[in-house]
Amino acid sequence: MFKRIWLVLCTACLLYGASTSAIAQILLSAEHDSATVRSFTKTLAHALPELDIRYMPRAQLTAQTQFPADTQLILLGAELLDWRLKLTAPGPATLILQVSRVQVYHRLANRRPSHITFLWSDPPLQRQIALLKVMLPGLQNVGVLYGNHSTFLLAEIEHALQAENLTMRKYYWPDSYDARSLSNLLEQTDVLLGIDDSNIYNPATIKSILLSSYARKQTLIGPTAAFIKAGSLASTYSDQDDWIQTLSSVLKTPSTSWPSSQYPDHFKVMINRQVARSLGIQKNHASRINQQLQQRRNAP
Repeated sequence: MFKRIWLVLCTACLLYGASTSAIAQILLSAEHDSATVRSFTKTLAHALPELDIRYMPRAQLTAQTQFPADTQLILLGAELLDWRLKLTAPGPATLILQVSRVQVYHRLANRRPSHITFLWSDPPLQRQIALLKVMLPGLQNVGVLYGNHSTFLLAEIEHALQAENLTMRKYYWPDSYDARSLSNLLEQTDVLLGIDDSNIYNPATIKSILLSSYARKQTLIGPTAAFIKAGSLASTYSDQDDWIQTLSSVLKTPSTSWPSSQYPDHFKVMINRQVARSLGIQKNHASRINQQLQQRRNAP
């Protein structure tokens, strides 16, 4: 009898050891240490108690050149992407957050390194165009400012606009602000669709772009929710809960099946109420618009 109990205990210990050793160590790190990032890590770990998710400060992480075979990384920001790209191949399976398509294209063009998945921070262009269509249904001509780093998006934007029976009017953004050329573009358009290109939309340029558009009673959609306070009309975005859901879904699958890139499935809408009132569209509440966008996405 005691021998049987001993065998059962030994078997249980072996099974437990095997199960715990199979759990990948998931390290999350960010460019800048903060209470917000650490709280995000704890929330993610709480959502996935079966996984070993830990926060590691950037300096400690980047001091390492090799990792155990079962390690997975969640890295926030373009600087940590640059560090990850320097690791010898293949390196740990890695999820990159807080990077836009423009940032990655500037570094990699169309290449997609193995074992790296990009979870894009910029809102999907088709979703932004759908937002524009829902909020401003009577408009026809859509202005797009683009630069060297965002030229690759033009064909995709034009195709998405044509699918909504909209016309694209584009303008190449020079190295410095060109008020006359921007005015010429605005004379041909009804609204501006922002691309998340920091060489175009940044704290130094956004005021001039918005003032030029306001002078012609036009507005800006996007490029991201960060510009809503400055005076952009609206944008879609994903908050912490949305990112937790997306990460949970990805991390529950083997890293070998991770996609090369992905947008969060869940999102919300943010509106500048003052700008909306000035355009006479204050009845469009964010929650209602969100529902309309969900319905459009789910339509056959």
